[in-house]
Parts: sequence; C-alpha cells; structure tokens
Amino acid sequence: MPSARALTLATLAALAAISSAITTGCDSRKPGEEAAVGKPAASAPAATTSASAPEARKGASTPGDDRFAAQIAANLSQVPDPAIQLPEGASAELDNGTFRDRTIAFVRQVAAGADRVTCDLPLSSKRPFRALVMGFQEGKRIARGDASDAGLCVALKEATRRAVAAAGGAREALAGARLVVDLPDHHESVLESVEGKRKGVELIEGLVPVRSLDKALLTKRIEDGKGYLLRVIDPQQKGVHKYYHAPADRFENELHTIYTASTALTLLKLHAYKPDERLLRQATEAAGFMMGMQSHDEQDRTAGGFFYSFDLERKRPERRLVVGTASKSIFTLIELHGVTKDKKYLESAVRAADWLIAMQRPDGSVRSALSGQDGGAWKVQGKESMLYTGQVLSALSRTYRATNNKKYLDAAGQTGDFLLAKIAKKGCFLGDDYRKPNPISSSWAVLSLLDFAKASGDPRFEQAVFRCADDLVKRQWRRPEDAYRYGRWQRSLSSSGTGWLAEVMSEVYHHCRQKSMDGCDRYKDAVVAAIRLLLQYTYGPENSFVVKNPQVAAGGVFWSVRDRYVRTDSVCHAMNAYLNMIGELGDGPLLALPERPLAERMALAAEATSAGAPDAGPSEEDGEDGEEPAAGRSGPKGDDPDD
Repeated sequence: MPSARALTLATLAALAAISSAITTGCDSRKPGEEAAVGKPAASAPAATTSASAPEARKGASTPGDDRFAAQIAANLSQVPDPAIQLPEGASAELDNGTFRDRTIAFVRQVAAGADRVTCDLPLSSKRPFRALVMGFQEGKRIARGDASDAGLCVALKEATRRAVAAAGGAREALAGARLVVDLPDHHESVLESVEGKRKGVELIEGLVPVRSLDKALLTKRIEDGKGYLLRVIDPQQKGVHKYYHAPADRFENELHTIYTASTALTLLKLHAYKPDERLLRQATEAAGFMMGMQSHDEQDRTAGGFFYSFDLERKRPERRLVVGTASKSIFTLIELHGVTKDKKYLESAVRAADWLIAMQRPDGSVRSALSGQDGGAWKVQGKESMLYTGQVLSALSRTYRATNNKKYLDAAGQTGDFLLAKIAKKGCFLGDDYRKPNPISSSWAVLSLLDFAKASGDPRFEQAVFRCADDLVKRQWRRPEDAYRYGRWQRSLSSSGTGWLAEVMSEVYHHCRQKSMDGCDRYKDAVVAAIRLLLQYTYGPENSFVVKNPQVAAGGVFWSVRDRYVRTDSVCHAMNAYLNMIGELGDGPLLALPERPLAERMALAAEATSAGAPDAGPSEEDGEDGEEPAAGRSGPKGDDPDD
C-alpha cells in the first residue's frame, strides 16, 4: 500500500471518477470504492506519482482522470487574469490562523473575477510554491487547478484561475463550492470554513484536526452520535445497516444482527446516561429484530445461533451463523433484561449461550461459524479468531453472572484457560489464523479476561488483564506534535479499532478504580487520547465537504482517511467509550495539541525532502496490517472487529 504522502491529488481525482461511476450497483461489501475522494489534502505534487506507489500509478491512468485538464484548456482564456497588488505598509509575521484566513480570502478574490486582487501573504521559501485549489459541492469534487511559482501569491492566483476554468469558467463557477487549498511541497493544507467565505481551517492528511478537547465538545458529540444511530435503524424491519456510504448518501441493502445488537446496547447506555423512553423503545424494537433472526431449529443443531444478516431485497436471512454475532447479541439481551425484567430476553440469551457451548472445542478454543446453502448441510468454519474467542468468553461469563448457572462458568473457564495459556506462551500482543499480532485481537483478550475475572473471582485472570492492558497502553501513539496520529494504536488503522480500544480501556479504568488500585489514570489518559482521535474522524459541519448529505452523515464516525464510509460499530464503540468516561471528566481542558508556529513549519518544510517534514513520523501504512482487509480486497466474510 502507498504511504499517506504517496497518494497524490491526481490519483484522488481519478479515484473520484471511479467513485461516481460505481455509486449505483456497487458491491455493498466494498464501501471503500465509493469513498476514495475522501482525502483531498495529499502532500505530493499532482503531476507525479511515486515509483513505490503502484495504486497511485494505476489510479492516474484511469479513464476520466483528465476531465479537468480538458475543461481548463477550453475555458482558461475566459477567466480573468487579475493584477496582484500588495497592501500598504509592512506586513507583520503571520500566525497559522491568519495565514489560512488570508489564503482563502485571496483565492476567493481571484475566483470572483476581480480585475485587481490584494495579496497579503509575506512568505518566502527556498523552493517554489506548488499550489492546488479544489472546489467541492454536495460531496463531489467539481474543480481542480494547480500551478507553481517562486511567489506564493502568483501560484495561488494561477491555480485558482485553473480551478475556475475546470468548473466551467464563469465568475460564479465556484460560488457555491467549499474550497480546499493545498501547498503539498510545504506540508500545508487549508479548508474553507463553513463560518464564512474568507475563513480557513487546518487540514492534516485530509482531516480537520481536533487540537483541543473538553467535556463540552464531548457532550455535543454524544448528542450527534445518538442522532446518527437513530437514523441507521431501518424503519420497517427495525434492524441496523452495517454501512452508510456517506459520499453517495446510501445504506447497503442488508441489515446485520450484530450491528443491531451493538446499536441497541449503545441506546441502552444512552438511556442510562439521560433517561429517554424513546431510546428504550428503539432498543426493544431492535431486540425484536435480533430475536427474529435467532434459529430455533433443533434438528440441525443451529438452535440458539443468530443469522448474520438479512437481505432486504430477498426478504430473508443469510444462512450463516457466527459466534461473534451470538456473543454480542447476548451482551445486549442480558442488558435489556436487566432494564426491563422481561424474561424473554434472558431466555433468548441462554439459548444463544447453549449454542456457543456447542461451538467450543474440548481445549476451549472456538469454531468461528456455521454456513450453508439453502437445503444443504451446514459447514463449520474452524479457523481460530482471537476476536471470536474473546467474544465467546465474555458472553459465557456474562451469562453465568445473569443466571448463576455453573454450566456457563465451567464452559467459560475452558476458554479462559485456553486464552491464559496462549498469553503465557506468546505474550499479550496476539494474532490468529486471520491476522498478525494486533491491538484489536489483544484488546478482546483483555476484555474477555476481565469479564471472566468478574465472574470467577480468579486473581490470575485479573492480573493478566492489567498486564496486557499495560502492554496496550505502551503501544499507543502519543507524540503531541503529531495531531494526525495522536491517540491511535499501531496496526489499528480504522476508527472502529480505535473506538473499540477506547471502550476496552474505559472498562479497565473503571475496574481499576473499583478495586482502589494505584495508577488507574494511565488507562483514563489512554481513553482521552483515543477520544480526541475519534472526534477527528466524526462527521460535523467542517469536515462534511466530501459527503452528499451532511445532515444524515452528522455524528457518523468514518472509517479512515481513504474510506469515508461510516460503519455502525465505529459509532457504537466511540459512543460507549464516551459514555463510560463522561462522568469521570472535569469541566476544564482535557487535552491540547498546539501547532508549531507557521514560520517554523514553513522553514522546516523548505529544507525538507519530498519525503516530508522531519517530524512527520511513520507513514500511514508503515508495516501496519489493520484489523480487517483493506477495502476492495477480499477477506474472511464476517470476520472483522465486531462480527
């Protein structure tokens, strides 16, 4: 995979063309193909591609990539070429905010077609300025122009004229668009603010960074996330979609049991946070969909399992039962029983737990799934998944605590011993038949051992929880100068992974506090750092310029910089972490990541090589494998962080 800096703007333009072509009729299991436009602020010249970036070379040759070039050639002569004048008096040294505001204001002057424009950007560099100006409207890139010059104002003017030409050449061509200005060789990108036509905000690798976090901002995002989850529920079936393709404003044509369970559980947490009968009603309706997806067939030994998904076109469930789906459904059903005292939820959870026991092997490991064609025999998927092993251990432990039936404690003990032996042999950083060692698999071990420690009282498991949680804390990216990555875990590239790790760490923090142990704040600090990163990946007014319908996307946590779709578990995990921590946070600033001064950043950039500034840190991929196959590549169906 190319690094984040190897993805050029020319490549993204080509990918955007592909995205538009496949908006309808695309494979719902490859949402990333629709969202490739999502990184407007690359840091490499648009006219070149790295020799080490085969995907960039492939994208650059895609038909339709030259659509802007043709429009520019046809329309540029119609676009006014204004004279640049300097303001009277000496210009003071610019700070970051002023520079961005003046950049956007100057580009707007040029785009409006004035005869003379004032440029107050006193910036010099040892290398020419390469400027790219883009316009976005209703989530689509409608214009792109680029130019280079020793003077910043000249480069910006010429790039803007080309962008206007690309959009048709009229004076009002960019009037309704959001602008992005990129200076890739100087590692500076500016997004036009929603507050006004002459304001700019920072972009880092296509993200609007969150540099300051406080409780008020987190409270706002909890409300936004609640609204998103209520919108993702199908109004007829009451099940939940896995994907929302935000750039195209489309849900995939399936409902998923596990994401329904995750959504209902988060709605119950929201109800506990601020009681709201509407949330409780939505959770119970979602549980109705879940229980409708539970098998009751005793003859084929599937009774108790939950069908993975429901096809809205065929109006029938997929013949696939995954242990992770049953496990996460148990979490929700037990919680709903605790709130409502309705026995049907506990009875459904017990049936699911019995099926999970049937999927265990004698050594405590877990068979992943059953799948079969209509009328055919069921086949066992036997590969080991640490996610599934952890999910089953947690589900059986919680079933024991809800029923006090020792059968479930004994079954959980088998898997707990299996997992503890694996940690003793391989350490806390775990992988499986699907993945190299990674923090997602490792964090499932932490949570499941914590659940079993609560059920059994065995101190060995509690000791392993804190030992492995500490191992994960040490692996978190915490360099304050790197707002792009701060709070992320290596080998966890998605928002779902970060959200899940934050949720697990918040559970460890609360258990640490309940045990009156020392040093609990190390887990709290890890969660706060992860929350900052999650807010950076949450759709709001500023960063919704790449989506078609910002109102529907609001509160959604998009998957990654490259893939701007929302996967429901990303929102659920983030919300669970927020809700677990909101009562533990003070009213003052929680975290701040200040920018370096503009002059310092530009001076360093002027001396830097094309590889990036000295403090850029590792590339986006940097040997990291992520917790599921990259969008567009096949992987084991249903085997991802929440399946």
